[in-house]
Amino acid sequence: MEIDFNEREKVSFKSFLIFSLFLLTFINTGFLLTSAYFRISEIELAGNNELFQETDFIKLALGQSIWLITDDTFMNEMLQMPTIQSVNIKKDYPNKITIELTEYDKILSITDLRSSVPKKSTLYKNMVEIESDSVLNIATLTITNGPVPAGFNGEMVSLIMTLKSYDLDANIFNFIYDGESFIGEYQNTEINFGEPLDLGSKSAAIGSLLANSECVGKVRFISKEDLVANCS
Repeated sequence: MEIDFNEREKVSFKSFLIFSLFLLTFINTGFLLTSAYFRISEIELAGNNELFQETDFIKLALGQSIWLITDDTFMNEMLQMPTIQSVNIKKDYPNKITIELTEYDKILSITDLRSSVPKKSTLYKNMVEIESDSVLNIATLTITNGPVPAGFNGEMVSLIMTLKSYDLDANIFNFIYDGESFIGEYQNTEINFGEPLDLGSKSAAIGSLLANSECVGKVRFISKEDLVANCS
């Protein structure tokens, strides 16, 4: 009987220890989540974006427990800003976070002259076009007549991203679209792409030409992969 009683005491004691440990963990977790010491009071924003308002991000995190803030906290705001590619949170305990915004690359500055008031916009890598008067060090496109064909922005992204894969400065290309022909200029070379179709293939051909030779003159495409070069 005495052995039985001792065994039951040991079991009871172990149960008490497990319960106490669980209770202590629960209390500590509650303290960490609710303690003012771990509530966010300082927020730093890293990254440049013309569309977001700092308050949109700050108001979501300020005063919240630092333990509960994750990248997903800002998902709704991110979805409302089509130029934002990702949001990354860095925590500096006990009460500071840094919100790092990564934006899609700006690839083309567009001036549309088809109306009485010119419209300026920026085309991003994800094919989103946003009105903007910013002066950027990127390739330019001037549209003088139209309409532009379906899938035009996709063709522009394919064009620029392919040119960037060659040993060229894609940022100094200038393009003009007059509703029929798509013309490009690069240093001393004028390129007639014809219609703005299959520009991924055409830019691969022109990229190879310009990266491997000096061409002062005119280049004209006769198909999506074939061109006639009049270079000196």
